[in-house]
Amino acid sequence: MKKIIKKFAIAALLLTTSISTVFFSACQNEEKEVVNAYEIAVQNGFVGTEQEWLASLKGNNGADGEDITIEDIYEASGFDGTLEEFIAYYMNEQKFPVQEDNDTETIAKNTSSVVSICAGFQKTTLVRDRWGRATTKTQVSGAEGSGVIYKMESNGEYVDAYVVTNYHVIYGGNNYTDNVNGISTDVYVYLYGAREMFNNGDVDGDGYLDDGATMKDEGDGIKATFVGGAMDYDIAILKISDNKYLPNSIATEAKFGNSVDVRLGEKVFAIGNANGHGIAVTSGAISVDSEYIEMKSTDGQRAVSYRVMRTDAAINHGNSGGALFNTKGELIGITNAKNIEDETDNMGYALPISQVECVLNNIMANAKAGVPGYVSRAWLGVETYLQSSVASFVDGHLRTQETFFVSKDLTGSQAGAAAGKFQAQDVFKAVKIGDGAWTYFERRYQLSDVLLNVRKGDVVTFKVLRNNVETDVVVPFDKDEYFIRYA
Repeated sequence: MKKIIKKFAIAALLLTTSISTVFFSACQNEEKEVVNAYEIAVQNGFVGTEQEWLASLKGNNGADGEDITIEDIYEASGFDGTLEEFIAYYMNEQKFPVQEDNDTETIAKNTSSVVSICAGFQKTTLVRDRWGRATTKTQVSGAEGSGVIYKMESNGEYVDAYVVTNYHVIYGGNNYTDNVNGISTDVYVYLYGAREMFNNGDVDGDGYLDDGATMKDEGDGIKATFVGGAMDYDIAILKISDNKYLPNSIATEAKFGNSVDVRLGEKVFAIGNANGHGIAVTSGAISVDSEYIEMKSTDGQRAVSYRVMRTDAAINHGNSGGALFNTKGELIGITNAKNIEDETDNMGYALPISQVECVLNNIMANAKAGVPGYVSRAWLGVETYLQSSVASFVDGHLRTQETFFVSKDLTGSQAGAAAGKFQAQDVFKAVKIGDGAWTYFERRYQLSDVLLNVRKGDVVTFKVLRNNVETDVVVPFDKDEYFIRYA
């Protein structure tokens, strides 16, 4: 797999543990006689076998037993320590088995939406033979990554499927392909369990296409074509057209979650084509719910800032374009990078699905027959300033509330659709597109995400706090110059 530059290499089986409720016996830390809970019950007048005693604790009609409590057992045992120490000691001493619910059904369904990707690149080059005569040969190379099926459309006995992946997985640049946009024209996807037998046509290993050979798949690969993408967002869309195999396969659509609601410490699992060895699963947690990392663009021409979520789930080479799921089986991110500094461990990154979904819809809105889609983001024409960022404990989770306002209304060549409509110090509160619902801002990045959903002709209303008074600012996006193209 190709590397994406700098300190980041391009690229979660969740174990939910439950412990059965038990009743305990214990001994002190000093050498004292071990007192069994059943023996205590007998000493207190119970008549019957140990099994009958255990049954008596269950109560009637599903109610908990009321005759004896853990506190009663603790007091009767004479344990020299606190109740918490008594419980901890007993659990350790008795070595009760811990049952782990791996939720393998959810993971299996999620795995059915993730694919491996092989992308081949062919570049015509001029070489000289041993006698110095010039001739042309085809240089071949390839890359391996992952993708996620996010939409399947039935067409009778055929199915069209759309796959999201990272742009860098299928981009080779003009140094590796004759395709003018640098995108591979030999892309194959593989479902879980499929035979990955991509043949780049270079059997002798000299880096060039062998005479009479062709680049092709000789296994269970499904040909996919490039629909569109955006390098600056590291997102690309592939399409599988008129396929008869998918309707009878395990393939399924991924269910999108909401990455805005992702919380620090939330359990996640990553699924992807790790190291090009086939679909694999790793687990971890959300380390940071939103941050920015700067990397060289896929073509190596400039620096690009990506908004990502950080996770300690293993993100390996080949995981690029793969999935990050939550415990509900919802897709919350597209894995795209990892930190490979020598002194850094467990720092992988995923593009937040709420932003990715906006990017996908934008690309599809600009895709036409024979012309790849691209991102066209609305340009508001103001600079914002982050006034405050405050964390609070809400419903058992940490939530961050950011307050940001207009710091500058851009003019001249930088003027956007909102030129002259905002005032300095206007605090952003909410936004809606047309007659849609209001989106209330918790984080500043939501403003950029909303602008991805704006199309030419839309009227966008911003609710701001101006001099402590709520005011609506109406902004029509009715000109082409109010949009910036990212391809």
